[in-house]
Amino acid sequence: MKKEIELLAPAGNWESFLGAVENGADAVYLGSKYFSARQNAGNFDRELLMEALKYARVRGVKVYLALNTLILDNELEEALKVALDAYLSGIDGIIVQDLGLARMLRKYIPELDIHASTQMTVYNKEGVKVLEELGFKRVVLARELSIQEISDISNNSSIETEIFIHGALCVSYSGQCLMSSLIGGRSGNRGRCAQPCRLPYEMASGDLDSQAKIKRGYLLSPKDLSSITLLGEILKSGAASLKIEGRMKQPEYVATVVRIYRKYIDLYSNSQFSKISEQEKENDVKELMQAFNRGGFSEGYLKGKTGSDMMCYEKPKNWGIHIGNVISFNKESSSIKMKMNEDLSIGDGIEVLNGEEINPGTVVTYIKTEDGKKNFARKGDIAYIGDIKGNIPKGGKVYRTSSKALNMRAAETFSGKTSIRKVMIEGVISIRQNSPVVLRISDGKNSIEVISEKMPEIALNRPIARERVEEQLYKTGNAPFKFRRLDVELEEGLTVPVSEINNLRRKALDELYNIKAAVDTKKRSESVGEWGKCLFDFPGNSRKEKNNVKISIYIYSWNKKYQNNALFKADIIYIPFKELLNQENLRYFDELKQKGCSIYAALPAITRGNYDKLIKSKLPGIIKSGIIDGILLGNIGQLKYVKDAPGIKLRCDHSFNIFNSATLAQLHGLGVDGAVLSPELNLEHLKEMAKDSYMDKEVIVYGRLPVMVSEYCPVGCVVGKKESGKECKQSPCEGRYDLKDRIGARFPVLCDRIDCRSTILSSDRLSIPECVGELKIIGIETFRFNIWDESNDDIDKLIKKFI
Repeated sequence: MKKEIELLAPAGNWESFLGAVENGADAVYLGSKYFSARQNAGNFDRELLMEALKYARVRGVKVYLALNTLILDNELEEALKVALDAYLSGIDGIIVQDLGLARMLRKYIPELDIHASTQMTVYNKEGVKVLEELGFKRVVLARELSIQEISDISNNSSIETEIFIHGALCVSYSGQCLMSSLIGGRSGNRGRCAQPCRLPYEMASGDLDSQAKIKRGYLLSPKDLSSITLLGEILKSGAASLKIEGRMKQPEYVATVVRIYRKYIDLYSNSQFSKISEQEKENDVKELMQAFNRGGFSEGYLKGKTGSDMMCYEKPKNWGIHIGNVISFNKESSSIKMKMNEDLSIGDGIEVLNGEEINPGTVVTYIKTEDGKKNFARKGDIAYIGDIKGNIPKGGKVYRTSSKALNMRAAETFSGKTSIRKVMIEGVISIRQNSPVVLRISDGKNSIEVISEKMPEIALNRPIARERVEEQLYKTGNAPFKFRRLDVELEEGLTVPVSEINNLRRKALDELYNIKAAVDTKKRSESVGEWGKCLFDFPGNSRKEKNNVKISIYIYSWNKKYQNNALFKADIIYIPFKELLNQENLRYFDELKQKGCSIYAALPAITRGNYDKLIKSKLPGIIKSGIIDGILLGNIGQLKYVKDAPGIKLRCDHSFNIFNSATLAQLHGLGVDGAVLSPELNLEHLKEMAKDSYMDKEVIVYGRLPVMVSEYCPVGCVVGKKESGKECKQSPCEGRYDLKDRIGARFPVLCDRIDCRSTILSSDRLSIPECVGELKIIGIETFRFNIWDESNDDIDKLIKKFI
């Protein structure tokens, strides 16, 4: 039996929901007013969610609720209530980021399908396997995977995989971006990303005192993803669900994009793709571009590593379609003269690129061609377009940023005036003498029978015709049903009032609607566990002041300057895994062990590609050598790397985004001994976390934090001129490079040559010596220092300052 592939669409509000369903989505994902990663979307309150669930159920469409933010301890019960309410109302699945929330959902609502959000940063078979063992039904894979990797994971996993096929791309791995949080206090992990990646930056090289400007622009702003040209390959990949991004986008965008992807999925599935013309394909791509694009589309990472051609350095917002260049601009009449490369109509939106941050734009109210004033201009016309003001240069590129006609077409599908998407049904009506009229309808699963109150009568003049009966029954109007087949069993010479046939039709359709819209709340309730005071009663809960805290030091890059007693005061030293591959370093690490330091191999948050091969081949030998005492895990899939490492202690890095005690309990159950708590937690949040004596809790008290981890390397693309599928034209990895923002803050960029991956560090160093006393009181066992370019003296002074 052929596996059905799901087209999954976003809904940030009711209109977008209707646009998704009516244009052919198999499923819709949306957020409630709480715990959604798109808090700035309209989202759905309880009443609207109930209405959406009913609307979708009748039409055979699934609905998934996104509870995909990190959850604080004092929010866990409320999040559970939101999930339970949605479950009892018929939700088809819950999308989560927080490992602790997932644990509690499995415990208290065991029949609920849980989907792992892309915010969980799952990118390999190992990560999928861990989540499968934890009871997840589906994993949304990282956007950075190629089709080949998606296929390998999907075809070697027992749970479903979901991938993004269209929409905005995050430049950072989802779940590994702290930039918005640390710059402006708006956490992407809490649904309030301010999109600092869409701001301008300057690439600078050299020491701080003598940095050279290399390039300025929107250096972290990717083009949107479009996979329409790769859909044939994607459909064969084994992914169960194809996801469109866009809960923050307009309903017109949702309707248009869903319509086109529905069309192409059906064409491929029915082996009809080869029959459509190249012109039709081109027109469909133009409609996708018109709906929203940032300087064109890219294929993202679906075909592998990319370069600067994936980015849009000039402008971070919607571009639209290029329709021509300015021939001249008349300030007095506020009009531009141009030759049309595309059609343009009154009511369309236009914008002129002038090389500045703010481009002149308008909604077209005036068009004049050689034929005089018109409502439109055709491709090839010389036209005067107005009204528009601003700095408009000769030769400036003009873009149609919105199409009134395309938007009107989309709006018809979510206006609510009529139901376009119909459920196909079959029916039989029996009209016989001395028997009431009987109408039976079925959707293949549910059957309805309704009987008339009046008997057919012998016609005195004109008997009712078969055609008239069919005509009345086919009038399903705005009901979401359409007859695929209708049989009329009619004895000759009888008459029935048309109103009676209409009443039967309405009654049957209403009953079928109610059956399809209903949810078995009683059955769902029976599977729900009870919770009360024991909700946060984890084994070993206690609150105990820690007087003798441990010191840990994380070194971003090992340097010979650290090869003396500067590190001897540390209890734990985290050494990047790649540094353990250098035999010259091992004697220094052994010396640190002899001085009482515990050496941990620090695995990066992302270990795709060469890292994966190196870790699998080299880590067992490193463990066997005895040089390390433990491993600092960067990702949940890495638990599978170390499943056969007896005696090795395991700690989870801050990349696990640990926000609550339920997550600590879950990780402990997976064999973890300690964890670095999220740097997004403040003192009040840490106080609220239930204290468990079996888990060593670590807090970063000093140093630069990674604010982004990315497959895109701004240094390689800007300095090395890297393009998709090619190496850098020059090797820029050595030396210092910073991204400088509009206020002069500098963000160091670290290049990793093993996999050509980049890490962007925070512009400022975290330093909270004033919090040390309180952290001891609330039970924090380990204080961590992140070391990048600090000297030995700096490290010595820091430890004295904090301890």
